[in-house]
Amino acid sequence: MVLLLAFAAALCFAAAYVLQYHEAHEAPRGLFLSPRLLVELSKHRIWVGGIAAMIVGDLLQAAALGKGSLAVVEPVLTASLLFALPLSAAWRRERLRPIEWSGAVMVSAGLGLLLGVGSPSTGSSDMPMLQWVLVTLAAWGLSLSLVSAGLRLPSPSHRAALIGGAAGVLFGLQDALTRYCLHWVDKDFFHLVVSWQPYVLIVTALYGLTLTQSAYEAGSLSAALPPMALGEPVIGILIGIVALNETFDTSITSLPWEAFGAVVMVVGAWLLARSPLVCGPAGPPPTEQLNRMLHHRERAATRD
Repeated sequence: MVLLLAFAAALCFAAAYVLQYHEAHEAPRGLFLSPRLLVELSKHRIWVGGIAAMIVGDLLQAAALGKGSLAVVEPVLTASLLFALPLSAAWRRERLRPIEWSGAVMVSAGLGLLLGVGSPSTGSSDMPMLQWVLVTLAAWGLSLSLVSAGLRLPSPSHRAALIGGAAGVLFGLQDALTRYCLHWVDKDFFHLVVSWQPYVLIVTALYGLTLTQSAYEAGSLSAALPPMALGEPVIGILIGIVALNETFDTSITSLPWEAFGAVVMVVGAWLLARSPLVCGPAGPPPTEQLNRMLHHRERAATRD
């Protein structure tokens, strides 16, 4: 049941990626990294549809986290890249190519090997207060550092990759905070209300969403999506193992196969993310094409 919920969440996230990028990439550049970007995008129906898909995905992911561990749920979310391909292909009425089928097989095989051999444990949903503070500060510090580094880079693709990675870090923290809230909402609701984690969860989710749309605005989906889609499970698994007592089978016979499965899954996810079905056809964006066309016409008029 946990895997079914996680795969359903990944499907919703895939739809959200495709729909949100369609609008965010053409957003006004003056709103880059500003919360006002979300207000502007909320005026577009396609983007709102992407947000609706993301909300449904978040609910399904929360249900999966309520029944399973971060170490189980997080790797499955990588399958969102796998689902993004047929959705994008159907949108553009195109067919999958051999390289895309290869990436799909690698993601599926790597994920199956990692979960099958690793046999991750459930662990706990809470940790001592000091650990929560350190984990939260570390995740936010890493995310803001990636944003700062991205702003210093001249390349739009590199900037989009670092900001997408920063969003992935916050989403990994968001998953851990979500599991904490689910643990206390039934056990002791008053304890949840007076604790700081739910409010940090809201801020983390909103800023992570702002970073996501800014990454889409900064560059291509092929640059922004892989660090974000892979960063979330990596950070989530690290928090689960380091702070929530979740474990993988680390025996001599299992560890090499787990590492191999993780590498295969990451390489396959990268191939899928760089597919034209996800990032769009090659060539400059429509706005750039229009500017070039007008420039050529002006030059021709000058010659005449």
